[in-house]
Amino acid sequence: MRECSHCHKLLTPKELAKEESRGMESERKALGLEGVRFLFYNCSQCGYADIFVDVHPLTGEPAERFRQRRRELENTVRQLHAERVEIVLTER
Repeated sequence: MRECSHCHKLLTPKELAKEESRGMESERKALGLEGVRFLFYNCSQCGYADIFVDVHPLTGEPAERFRQRRRELENTVRQLHAERVEIVLTER
């Protein structure tokens, strides 16, 4: 279950912005990024949006390399800012 980072309402499948999520996933694939997945949700209660960035280890990836990749992604995410949009990094 995913939760709105602003009002903490549990997000439902209906709040998944499918077109936006597909667009971000298409861009990710075009860039050759592996080990991450993007999901875009619009909260029906407060109107904020959350972009969930799921990070998962690649097949055969050493644990330390995964942690380093996650830290690098987290540093990049911290630099991104948009009005009424939060980016949530999760480990899967």
